[in-house]
Amino acid sequence: MRKFKILSLSLAVSIALVGCNDDHHHHDDNNKVIDGQTLTHTPEVVSKGDQQVNKQTITLAATSDLHGRLRGYDYAIDAEDKHAGLTRIATILEQQRLLDPNLILLDIGDTVQGNSAQLFNDMETHPMIDALQYLNYDLWVPGNHEFNFDRSFLDRNLENFDGAVISSNIKWESNNANYLRGFQIYNVNGCKVAVIGLTPSYVPNWEASAPEHFKGLKFEDELNATRAVVDDVIARHQPDIIVGALHLGRTDQGVGVYNIAAELADKFDVIMAGHEHATYIETVKKGEPTGNDISVKSGLVEDKAKSGKYDDSNRQGSVKIIEPGKWGSDLAMAKIDVEKDASGKWKIVDTTLSNLDTKEIAENQNMVDEYQDIHDRSVEDARETLGKVDGDFVNGGGADEATNDDYFVDDLGTRLYSTIHKAKVQDSALIDLIQFIEREKSGATISAAALFSDTSNLRDSQDYQRKDSANLYKYDNALIGVNITGAHLKEYMEWSYNYFNTYKEGDLTVSFNPEVQAYNYDLFDGAIEYTVDLTKPAGDRVDITLVDGKAFDPNATYKLALNSYRFGTQGVTNGWFTKDDVFYDSSDATVPAIRDMITAYVTEHNGISINDEHLNTTNNWQIKQLAPNGEITKNRANSDIWKQFTHQQLCIHINPDNVKYPSISHALNMNDPTSYFENKAYKADGSATKEALNLGCSWTVDPNNKI
Repeated sequence: MRKFKILSLSLAVSIALVGCNDDHHHHDDNNKVIDGQTLTHTPEVVSKGDQQVNKQTITLAATSDLHGRLRGYDYAIDAEDKHAGLTRIATILEQQRLLDPNLILLDIGDTVQGNSAQLFNDMETHPMIDALQYLNYDLWVPGNHEFNFDRSFLDRNLENFDGAVISSNIKWESNNANYLRGFQIYNVNGCKVAVIGLTPSYVPNWEASAPEHFKGLKFEDELNATRAVVDDVIARHQPDIIVGALHLGRTDQGVGVYNIAAELADKFDVIMAGHEHATYIETVKKGEPTGNDISVKSGLVEDKAKSGKYDDSNRQGSVKIIEPGKWGSDLAMAKIDVEKDASGKWKIVDTTLSNLDTKEIAENQNMVDEYQDIHDRSVEDARETLGKVDGDFVNGGGADEATNDDYFVDDLGTRLYSTIHKAKVQDSALIDLIQFIEREKSGATISAAALFSDTSNLRDSQDYQRKDSANLYKYDNALIGVNITGAHLKEYMEWSYNYFNTYKEGDLTVSFNPEVQAYNYDLFDGAIEYTVDLTKPAGDRVDITLVDGKAFDPNATYKLALNSYRFGTQGVTNGWFTKDDVFYDSSDATVPAIRDMITAYVTEHNGISINDEHLNTTNNWQIKQLAPNGEITKNRANSDIWKQFTHQQLCIHINPDNVKYPSISHALNMNDPTSYFENKAYKADGSATKEALNLGCSWTVDPNNKI
């Protein structure tokens, strides 16, 4: 049984972990991160087989965006997730390695953040990285969330991972040397496979409030950096196959996977991607930065009727791209058939991509046993009771705007029946809790905060457990206070309310813009009063009436609290404020993370109450269409469609394209029968169970679903 080495004495007291194998780390202890030098664990070329063969299948497998899912368990809601976890990936890997012992296994980043993973940050090797070792991963590409912590944390875990650690575009500021090598070559029975890594260049923006997270490093443009590494690899190694391992969304910041694929389609054969949390298999043609779906079963299986044959005769005209979802929901597979020509050179005969779904896969029991103490510690932490909840923190108790229920689990994961959380469309104590703490800690008079999870809720008389803070605020954001002009505050708010689609006559609900992620929708509280009119186009919806007790003035300067992610990604980038406008930054505070501030507040007060003067909902904002005389409110009063929907007799269509938060993208409309479908589980006598009614509206049974 191996032991996890722990750097923190406090963790050493609370965790004594013993495993069943020797420690996995075998590389030279002198191989440390040194400023100005490239960290390399492996030679540029690693052998994966030395048989003399004339044809073979090269197999690559990849995970991405595991976000702390060592087990198939969501600690924020204290429940098993049967469609997640490295322990399920392990079961698939056992089968795949029997088929190909030379399989090349990659992880494409965002590995060590999320799902209570921060509990173990003081260990010499984080359990997620140890788990990659346990499964004999060949390569790891750091994602953007690896930079959510002090750089020493990432350095240490990069050092302690035995396989290759690669990224093309991270450089030392001091001398422009690579922080990590940009590539790794695998020689598989004489066939050379080059893997090219990439990390989002936006890291300094996302971490703008905590520059120590990327101290001494700079991030180059993704396309130029990738092109340079690919050209260097071709010149020096003449690989037979080139594969991308890119932690990058398809359209990120204008330089996404589509752009790179379109520019370098004549060089890449397959791109395995991450970051977007999507499950897809597509092809991109040379010079055309858009994807064409070549899958069936919603990104799980390549459809050869759509993709055709990919071989040496056409490989320079397009490249296939694949992403394996999130949290270990899928294992991306690329099988590349090659054979030698008359001159002995390897030629591609065909490629086939698939995403192996873990939904019906059992966890690998050996791995479960190996990391049981990590799981037990995470559950214990999640269940720690901090006090009692007094009062319902959303109006009516339940989160769902239509049914007044909380979330359930279906084929797309956890969701609300309508996918509309009350806290997104009406002022609530649930969001006011975050907002109050932001203002109290920063000294700002206005605050901005998002509802990060539709599973969030606090009900009267429940125990407040530590997991409730993680569920309400699942990211590791710090708190920033900035001075902002009224004009820029208005721009910020208009940007946020682009989350909603424009109201159409007959709408019975709001609906959400599928191009906008839910975590990019902020609500505003404190000394501000405003209304939102969804009949108006995006960019002209928000009417601010009062700020700090006075009429709104676009030329005035106001004090605003917001999270560090929003500060860097939108605020600084859009010119709403600069670093010089910061008057408060929690990064150096005793409790730097907003989530932990919430926990500290509840602990200090032995619970939480809506009767607290700071949490009394002030109704400082409203969506006009949902006000007492609003269009949606009046439509509902006269609509049998709305009544049937609230009784779960009808279902709304879910748009799964917004992969992080599948939700309603076309409002339920009393004049449009295509905006809903019949729930076949509904029973007029009321005998249908709640579970049956929920699953009766699953995306799998939606007639709009083209599986």
